[in-house]
Amino acid sequence: MKEAFRKKIERRVRITDEIWSDIEKDCSVMYLKKKDVLINYSDIDKNLYFINSGSFEMSLVSGNGDSKTVWFFLDTIFNMVGVMDSIMFNEPTKYEITALEDATVIKFNFYTGESWMEKYPQLSEFARKDILHDFIESSEIRHHMTSHSPHQFIEYLKHKYPEILERIPAKNIAGFMGITPEWFSKIKNK
Repeated sequence: MKEAFRKKIERRVRITDEIWSDIEKDCSVMYLKKKDVLINYSDIDKNLYFINSGSFEMSLVSGNGDSKTVWFFLDTIFNMVGVMDSIMFNEPTKYEITALEDATVIKFNFYTGESWMEKYPQLSEFARKDILHDFIESSEIRHHMTSHSPHQFIEYLKHKYPEILERIPAKNIAGFMGITPEWFSKIKNK
C-alpha cells in the first residue's frame, strides 16, 4: 500500500531503500468510506495525507456554517492533502476535507516530513518540485475558471483533466464553479 507513495517520490527523485525505510516507519494507512471526513472544520491538523486511492473535496466553511467547495484531490492528480492554515499558522482550520469515494490515504506529520527533508536533500528537492507542479496546475485551473465561460471551462477540464469530470460528482463541480447543478448539467450536455 505505501509503495504508491514511494513511486510518487521516485517520479521526481531517486531514493534508497534506507531512506524509504525511514519514511515508511513514520507513516500510517487510513481507510475511509465515501462521505467520511478526513479533516474536520475547526480542528488543528498538522498532518499531510497522500491519497493512495479515492478522491476528496475541500470545502471552506464560513463562521455561520455555510460551506463552499474550493478544491478537489484525487489519487491521480493533486494527491497530497493538508490544511496549511493549521500547519503553518497553528490555527483551527477553516476547511473540511471529505471523501467523495471510498479511499485509502498514507498519513504522516508535517514536521516529520520536514525532518526527512533536512536529513535527505533529495526529499527536499522532491517536495519543492511537487509543490511547485501542483501550484502551477491548480493556478491554471482557477485562471481558466475565472477567465472563461462555464462552457469553455468544462471543455478545458474535459480535454486537460477528464478524471475530474469522470470521478467528481456534478453537484460538487457545480459548487466549485459557483453555478447550480442543473446549469452545470445543461452546459455539460451541450
